[in-house]
Amino acid sequence: MSVFYGTVAGADQYHSERGNAAWTGTEEAKTAALTRASAYIDGLGTQVPTTQCIFVFPGKKAGGRSQALQWPRSGAIDREGDPIDAGSVPTEVEQATYEAALRELVKPGSLNPDYVASMAVKSATVGPLKTEFFGPAEGDDQPNKPYVGIINDILAPIMAWRCPCPGVATV
Repeated sequence: MSVFYGTVAGADQYHSERGNAAWTGTEEAKTAALTRASAYIDGLGTQVPTTQCIFVFPGKKAGGRSQALQWPRSGAIDREGDPIDAGSVPTEVEQATYEAALRELVKPGSLNPDYVASMAVKSATVGPLKTEFFGPAEGDDQPNKPYVGIINDILAPIMAWRCPCPGVATV
């Protein structure tokens, strides 16, 4: 059972081709970074829409609940309407994982930081200057989860648009 997408060798080649010199370290450190990165990628693709539409992975896990990672998936199609092979992990997922792993290798835990609401600073005053900071939106479950443009751009072709269903309760 795989605990991350791609391979260390694949990540080495990916980062070498892009001149990402920060992708260095032991195989154990790279494996740990790939594992954390895969958890981040899975989290991006399995969000639950609450108040607005979001992008998620299409289809469902090919191996059901016993499958550790979200890919491979059955019934998945890309944005062009082409089926995604239910027996493999899309290249986009592997490449996005390699990008996320680079960030995790350089700064472990940076993609999924803990959030403690009581530690948030709303405003600061220095002499006559006062600054008020933007805080998380009401109901935002993880306000400090970073948005990494290149990761979202890589995944975009295989993501599906999901919106919360309006509900009507009858009594």
